[in-house]
Amino acid sequence: MVTYVEENPLISLVEIGRNLRQDTGVTISVPTIHRHLHGQLFTMKKVVAEPVAMNNAANKQKRAEYVRKVMAATGSGRSVLYMDETNANLFLRRSRGRSRRGLRCSVKAATSKGPNVHIIGLMSQTGIIYWERRRGSFRKTDCSDWLRRALQACPLPLDQVTIVCDNAPVHCDLEAVAAEFPGLELVRTAPYSAPLNPIEAVWSAVKANMKRGMASSFSAMMDTTDGITQQEHRLRYLEAKMDAAMECINPVMCMNFYNHVQRHYAGCVALADLAMGV
Repeated sequence: MVTYVEENPLISLVEIGRNLRQDTGVTISVPTIHRHLHGQLFTMKKVVAEPVAMNNAANKQKRAEYVRKVMAATGSGRSVLYMDETNANLFLRRSRGRSRRGLRCSVKAATSKGPNVHIIGLMSQTGIIYWERRRGSFRKTDCSDWLRRALQACPLPLDQVTIVCDNAPVHCDLEAVAAEFPGLELVRTAPYSAPLNPIEAVWSAVKANMKRGMASSFSAMMDTTDGITQQEHRLRYLEAKMDAAMECINPVMCMNFYNHVQRHYAGCVALADLAMGV
């Protein structure tokens, strides 16, 4: 049974029983299979999709080079800052809930998710240095203008700053922006290296906070305010939850996020596989 699960984590208990009958002629009930797997410490978890190319030789080499660059910047006394963006809409909610046995867990939801609201942020070891939210699309020209504003607001000496960004299409012109600030260094993450970017943990914390707030105030979202449209009311509601969630990000959390990604550095330099969601 363990071999079946290790070969195919998505296999069902019924399929395990069928394979056992075909391979050994033994018939075992589904509850017995469940108890056996539980005794072997196998539990149901959310499935995390890992791209096929994530841990190929080329990407592991690029990941090692990226880690060396970040470690060199830190070792030379430079401040390493991470930038990224995320978005949310009215369909943001927890994917798991509780209900009585035999009953579905269902919640009320808006009929439309509405427009996306983006958050774009720049973080350091000691906190969020600069962030903005905006409605609608976020293009490469918007990203370049945002980075200029973020750098102008940065309290650190820019000739001692290294900016880390990923390879998203909206980031394609950031080298030109970095060249406008003498001494500023721009480093790009390796492909499929989200676990090495601490700002991804910031977005996870922000969205978790938003989900808590939105779960307990659904009626406030569905109500309308006189003088504005329903869509505008819901966008303001979403933005208010976003602002409140961003205020909860503190220096201790940012330090922990930095420390968390650094535990992968030794493995990356040694060309070990990197797992998603860790």
